[in-house]
Amino acid sequence: MRFDWDEAKNQEKRDTSRTNWRRLKQQMMKSIDYSDIPPLTEESFERATLRISAPPEDQLVQIDPDILKWF
Repeated sequence: MRFDWDEAKNQEKRDTSRTNWRRLKQQMMKSIDYSDIPPLTEESFERATLRISAPPEDQLVQIDPDILKWF
């Protein structure tokens, strides 16, 4: 499952999640060091491959009840 920030905040208000949202937000707000990532060049884009994912109905995943209960 994916949540945007507003959905995550709503989850926090319902108090059904065991995620420490305050800590997560602090981590997200810290600056990230990108110095070890090489810059994108024209050559990078020339070698790139466009991949289009399958429709959502083809991406079904079975999740055990105990995993869902944990969230």
